[in-house]
Amino acid sequence: MKLSGGQRNKMYPAVKELPLVSIVIVTYNAGKYLEGCIDSIRKQAFQNIELIIMDGASTDETLSIITHHDEYISYWQSEKDNGIYHAMNKSLAHATAKWILFLGADDRLLDGFSAITAFLKNTYCVYYGDFIADGRRHGGKFTAYRLAKSNLCHQNILYCRKVFDKYQYLEKYIISADHYLNMQCWADKTFSFEYHPLAIVNFSKQGISSIKMDELVEQDRIKNIKKFLGYPVYIRYLLRLIKLQFKKTLTGKN
Repeated sequence: MKLSGGQRNKMYPAVKELPLVSIVIVTYNAGKYLEGCIDSIRKQAFQNIELIIMDGASTDETLSIITHHDEYISYWQSEKDNGIYHAMNKSLAHATAKWILFLGADDRLLDGFSAITAFLKNTYCVYYGDFIADGRRHGGKFTAYRLAKSNLCHQNILYCRKVFDKYQYLEKYIISADHYLNMQCWADKTFSFEYHPLAIVNFSKQGISSIKMDELVEQDRIKNIKKFLGYPVYIRYLLRLIKLQFKKTLTGKN
């Protein structure tokens, strides 16, 4: 059964002079965390927000929390899905803003989000900042080689809508499809990436991507690096792997 509801926020009507940002929260039995996530959004100085919640047919108090905040939520639905990225892809049909940010229910938006919205000018640009995890700040500017080694945290990325007019999350990568998408966008000269040293989100390391590795992404990583990030990055990454294996051999670690 599918449940849905919501409308354009009555409490915070869109301001035409400001960029509109769609914030998508994907939930499943997230009643323990969702209230805090919504509160962190409502406390932002910037309120030209379209809030969308995609729930995977929760059986806890998640739906009660959603309906309690219904006046603030632009659109929500609750039905079984095929995983996080399937839900994120479905949300795109309801997101009308030029920039889109994806959050988990256990993430908390920080003041840096409101600050970065002042830079949202180029509708072909992916804007990103820093994140807080375990009380420490992480992030910094990425290069193609750094993206080969590690992923941008999608909770501190504001994607331009045009990214999703062209691409969607590849759902066969059930945990790290965002890494594949980021490499796609990096390779696509239609888009640019712009870093701002602002803490966008307090990122929870309780999410599945922090606990488990996407084995298929790891299996395809070298192939995807070569495809999207270029031959020099591919060679450099291979040399890195050889060095790491050599160090393991010397220390007797497998």
